[in-house]
Amino acid sequence: MQGYYDIAQICLNGHVINSSSKECPQNNKDFCPFCGEKTITECPSCRVSIQGCYHGVLVAGLDNAPAFCHSCGKAYPWTESKIQTAIQIFAEFGGLDDGEKRTIENDIRNIARDVPQGELSAMRIKKIWQKYGKIAYNVIMEFASKTAAEILKHPE
Repeated sequence: MQGYYDIAQICLNGHVINSSSKECPQNNKDFCPFCGEKTITECPSCRVSIQGCYHGVLVAGLDNAPAFCHSCGKAYPWTESKIQTAIQIFAEFGGLDDGEKRTIENDIRNIARDVPQGELSAMRIKKIWQKYGKIAYNVIMEFASKTAAEILKHPE
């Protein structure tokens, strides 16, 4: 028998409720016991099931909610919410000049997507933090790639 992915159930804030919603439906919840938000089992954009636990020779669980849909590439609601929160924090409290405002949204999205430009984006954001303080540090660090997170961690 070939391995397969079960379907994950995750709340709109990104809490993994059940990484095996088909194999263990008794663990499914309509609402998150951690935050009370509604739960989903499919991508809101393309309606493809969220990949959960892998069942094969070995069973691999799902510890963290995926950031982006494996089928359409769109950000899941919890990822988009974190991105929008970081953008809003910078916009409202960052004291950014017009040039910084134009690039910050793109930089935050690059960091969330873990693209090659993410390193440059992390350096730009770090420069802004050094100028204005670490206003969105915790929000961005939650979805930053390991490389971007290392750049953002070390002051220089």
